[in-house]
Amino acid sequence: MATTTTAPVENAYYYSKKNYTRAEVSLHEKREDLWIIVYGRVYDITHWAPKHPGGKRIIQHYGGEDASIAFETFHQNKKFARGYMAKYYIGDIVEEEKELKEIEKDFLRLKEDMIKKGYFRPNPLFFILSIIHVILIEAFGVFILYYFGVGWIPWIISAFVLSMAQLQAGWTQHDYGHRSVFNSTTLNRIFQDFTTTFLKGSMASWWNGRHFPHHSKPNDNDPDTPFPFPFTFMLGTKIPAEWGKNHWGRWIPFHRQHQYFFLTLPPFCL
Repeated sequence: MATTTTAPVENAYYYSKKNYTRAEVSLHEKREDLWIIVYGRVYDITHWAPKHPGGKRIIQHYGGEDASIAFETFHQNKKFARGYMAKYYIGDIVEEEKELKEIEKDFLRLKEDMIKKGYFRPNPLFFILSIIHVILIEAFGVFILYYFGVGWIPWIISAFVLSMAQLQAGWTQHDYGHRSVFNSTTLNRIFQDFTTTFLKGSMASWWNGRHFPHHSKPNDNDPDTPFPFPFTFMLGTKIPAEWGKNHWGRWIPFHRQHQYFFLTLPPFCL
């Protein structure tokens, strides 16, 4: 016998918990009607998605879909997250469709193996020293201009040194942005804000908004478009062809990109 639960007022829906097929859940993929699946449980997050701490864009990409692996990947404190999600729980996937795909099971096994081997144990001291060495490189670039003047040769050398500092700062803030250096989310955010804002003159929120969708659905042409030069950075035989068909395929041979990728990428890395 089904039990009735009272949904929170903000949800504005009242359901009797029941079982759903994946096909039924897939019909709820719009922003105004958004359901997701996490480990066989169905959640109606229509009115909560804009409040999602990781941003509404990421979670909306999983509307009507199974977000189990994304949930596993993005949430360090899963117990807290599950407790918060409880009030949006509306039912379960039917028993015969609950099982994850083999590739998803393989991912979970790989993650567990890497955790046991210590690959996810960062050394905070290393990252703090990385920030210090970025500051020293930037100071050296400024010193070159201060001591030797603004002639062409000092200017070029200083530009090269400062570019290296920017590159290193970018990779350092990347790990803070993923909240993977400290156990504290607040500490990670503070260090990312310092590195991105003070050292790079950019915005951490802008980077997060561009980069997180890339990790939530890699190799998907819709959310995974973090680069301003898709004709240069896309790799493979399928995705470049799909992009070319919908965009500049008349002028750029996207379907050949897997052959010229290694010639076009290096200049953009300098």
